[in-house]
Amino acid sequence: MDGKRPLLDKRVLITRAKEQSLKFARRIEETGGVPVITPLLKIEANHNDESVMKKLQTFDSIVFTSVNGVIFFKQYLDLHNIPFHSLNSFVIAAVGIKTRKEIESLGVSVQIMPTEFIAEELADEIANKLEKKSSILIVRGNLARPVLIEHLKAEEFTVTDLVVYNTIHNDEEEMVLKKLLEENKLDFITFTSPSTVHSFMKIIDKEKYKEYLEKLTIVSIGPITNNALKEYGLNGFMPLEYTTDKMVELMESICNNGRNM
Repeated sequence: MDGKRPLLDKRVLITRAKEQSLKFARRIEETGGVPVITPLLKIEANHNDESVMKKLQTFDSIVFTSVNGVIFFKQYLDLHNIPFHSLNSFVIAAVGIKTRKEIESLGVSVQIMPTEFIAEELADEIANKLEKKSSILIVRGNLARPVLIEHLKAEEFTVTDLVVYNTIHNDEEEMVLKKLLEENKLDFITFTSPSTVHSFMKIIDKEKYKEYLEKLTIVSIGPITNNALKEYGLNGFMPLEYTTDKMVELMESICNNGRNM
């Protein structure tokens, strides 16, 4: 093994949607690894709720739970000729560093971001910084957990839920994935969301593929994704910071130190 490039020739399965995979793949390539992009999910815009656009200015705060939420909400605003930078008039909240950076790259400041990149922490931060009864718009995908909405409603906020994109199962990749497992052509499997875990397990019969899975190292992006793995009796290594860059660093450490870190 090349000490300077610990992932040299290691084949890393990326299960997230193709649109989200390219940066992750480049980072793996930089370390000598071989990214294998098998998108189990497809992402499609959902711009069907015109009522929210008509009353946009009535909200006090807008919450983004993912980078995709930012991207598809901007598309929605573009359809209505509303500049993204006009969101500076709202209190903006974000889950995760990458979500915050995506918002800031579009000229909008983020006032609230939890220290832990999970929805429950964000709900507490918002409750501390906004007045009771404030009106909040949650921008999310169809598979995002409702826990943030539930927490905010419990704190007596008025919450509007806006689904701006749909994540759906990609059946076309099923045979590709099974062949990769059966031919032992993978070293790592990465999961970046609970939805990627559920899509993977929808394809794979865990008992039938148990012997193949046991040869692999699973890396999940954070605790919520890892909890989804545990539902199927699996467990993944997890970085201390919940980003794909840190997942790559973790895989390097696993290669350097052996699988049992």
